[in-house]
Amino acid sequence: MKTLFFVILVIAGSTSGSTMPFPDRTAGSETGLKSPGGSKILTDWMNVHLTAIRNSKIPSHHTRQLAYMGVALYESVVAGDPDYQSLAGQLNGYNTSPELPRETDFCWQASANAALAETFRYFYADNAVTLQRVDSMEQTCRRQLINKGFSMKAVSAGAQYGLLVARAVIDWSKTDGDDKSGAPYVLPKGPGLYEPTPPAFISPILPFLGNCRTFVRGSIDNTSPPPPVSFSGDQQSPFYKMVDEVYRTSLQNDPEKVATALFWDDFPDRRTLTGGGHWESILITIMGQLNMSLIEGARVYAGLFITMQDAAIGCFKAKYSYNLLRPVTYIQKYMHKSDWKSLIVTPPHPEYPAAHAVVSMSAATILAHILGNEVAFTDNTYAYRQYPAHRFNNFTEAGREAGMSRFYGGIHYLPSIEAGFTQGEMIANNIDKGLVFTKDDNMSSGKR
Repeated sequence: MKTLFFVILVIAGSTSGSTMPFPDRTAGSETGLKSPGGSKILTDWMNVHLTAIRNSKIPSHHTRQLAYMGVALYESVVAGDPDYQSLAGQLNGYNTSPELPRETDFCWQASANAALAETFRYFYADNAVTLQRVDSMEQTCRRQLINKGFSMKAVSAGAQYGLLVARAVIDWSKTDGDDKSGAPYVLPKGPGLYEPTPPAFISPILPFLGNCRTFVRGSIDNTSPPPPVSFSGDQQSPFYKMVDEVYRTSLQNDPEKVATALFWDDFPDRRTLTGGGHWESILITIMGQLNMSLIEGARVYAGLFITMQDAAIGCFKAKYSYNLLRPVTYIQKYMHKSDWKSLIVTPPHPEYPAAHAVVSMSAATILAHILGNEVAFTDNTYAYRQYPAHRFNNFTEAGREAGMSRFYGGIHYLPSIEAGFTQGEMIANNIDKGLVFTKDDNMSSGKR
């Protein structure tokens, strides 16, 4: 199927965009895009982004902006490597890219630098401190490229192309329906249905995120989990026993489980990095550990966050279809434990399925598809909060721990987490089948 899809793309590509042959820069590509360790320019930008997350309160997990930044990054360099292909024509609604540059003196790193800077400016337009950091980072990277031997002309040509790519991606982003994702929503009322939770009892967020355009066509089709356990207040019912498991686990106060819950809290409160930022931090570690080139890093970055954003869309579509109540509501209202509190704050959206489980397992699954599932790594995301690092033998371990952390934190039932694992894996598998990054179509081979 992928081979046929690629042939169609090649035919389509011959009738769109620039009609001039792209200059042969194979040697430049090898040294500029495939050099081991070339992803450092990307990880430097990612560290700027993590700083921005900690200092910017955005009512999401940042996966949307990461996904669009990933597309802009990848598209800004993909034309420089003959082994990779554009996502234009593959992504939902993103059908054309800017005309390819004709200059033979061209710096692809400068293109990536400009694309990241421009998308940063768009997503953080109202944050003066972050914008200053972005300007400084962009200029620092440009100076470094010139110091490495790239001409001013090459850097300027690259920057101009990266800017055009970023603006095209930004224009595309404005049509995904995200501006309506937080529209007013009237919660349905009835036994077992979601109610705003303590301590703030705020209205549920992103009720229409599930209606947003996915990055990959069909990525969330047929992935919605089956209906949750039937609600009941009867102490002998499966529902009561499911909630009681959350309650009894909270009373154990197990040090390891408590630490895991706190490590993956990722609440958007200007102290943590949110779910998207946590996996961005993991990716920084992986890129350095595997000494990735720039083109490899761009591919993994785009693939990871495209997947996570589509997983978030699929998850929230299911959440607001079922509107199941959270553990804290049941425990206080039906178990009559009015003073009980969850270890971590319950996010303001319905229970089923568990978002951390969906999104984190989608991340783990797509990384396993791209890099193989034998990559051991250490997650030291919250060293700045004095949390001990967590060591994982593979991506799946990390995805499962992220999901289970929500049970340990008292904010999700186990069936919600298991349903989330399944949905996240299914969405990632759909994306793996639906996107072709390399022309030899080896995305599922586990080879870099």
